[in-house]
Amino acid sequence: MTVTLRIAVGLLACGLLSAAPPTCVTGTLASYIALGADGCTFDGNVFANFTYSATVTGGAMAIKPDQILVTPSLIAPETTVFKFSAPWSVARDQTEDSFIHYTIVLPCGDTRTAQKELMLGTAHVGSIIGSVTVTETTNVGKLSVYDRCTEVCQSKTVDSFNFNPVSVVLVTDHVSLSGGTGGVSLDEYSALVNLCYLCP
Repeated sequence: MTVTLRIAVGLLACGLLSAAPPTCVTGTLASYIALGADGCTFDGNVFANFTYSATVTGGAMAIKPDQILVTPSLIAPETTVFKFSAPWSVARDQTEDSFIHYTIVLPCGDTRTAQKELMLGTAHVGSIIGSVTVTETTNVGKLSVYDRCTEVCQSKTVDSFNFNPVSVVLVTDHVSLSGGTGGVSLDEYSALVNLCYLCP
């Protein structure tokens, strides 16, 4: 994303450009990618610049962007959740990595402490070795949730951090499946942004 594009999207969120993006609605990731730099708006935030890539090994089938359903929702005032659902699954000795990139332009002039949160959906590890991991890397912090077994199984389904206000959050979500000895799967994960974390 170029500096010019960041400024343009930021101005749009501040109401300094005439055109307003459409409201974010449930749709495939392919439909969100088609929105381009204009993106869509939800609860005062602009979500834009969606891109996607995937890699596989061992004969696994790569998840395509039209297989990923994006569902925005408002679970509390100023708390937006984007749920990404897909039939992520690999068999024994296979791997699959999905990368979803996008930007979030936050409301201008907000000085409150905000929160980013990542939640793992239903994951299944079929044997004593295998892993499902979702990592979210941003310019304000990093989150990771997982269900993994290396003879001993570990699970972390929620991760979060607080951050000082910024104009643009640059997001990369990495869904990583390692089939291990019995295959693994994941049905969804959710990414949350709360602009009023410390509000009374």
